[in-house]
Amino acid sequence: MNLMSEEKNVAKLDFETSLFTIEGRTFLKQLSSVSRVLSVKDAGAEFWGDEKVKTGYVGDCKSVQLFECPDGFLLFCNKAFTNNNWSATGQTVAEVLDKVSNFDVKKKIEEELSNAGA
Repeated sequence: MNLMSEEKNVAKLDFETSLFTIEGRTFLKQLSSVSRVLSVKDAGAEFWGDEKVKTGYVGDCKSVQLFECPDGFLLFCNKAFTNNNWSATGQTVAEVLDKVSNFDVKKKIEEELSNAGA
């Protein structure tokens, strides 16, 4: 599933953690595996990508974002009451969702994509 057009969009993502921590470097490494990181500042990054889904609260996440990037997809979960945010990447949406253990998150992303006709 490659929804991205030839025109590249710049997406922004706030990891809400310092990119100098192990967690922050992990997010950056995952992002780099599917997109070109254009800039990094504080706890955020700009990169080539297109936000396909952004939810409100789902399970224990205050938001979940799915980005389509030139080399795959990035799913980012911003945890509600902790700093233990997590992310997953893959070449396809199905590959990303296979890595998600939270049933509520998986179901919500599938519903949102279905509603968008993706």
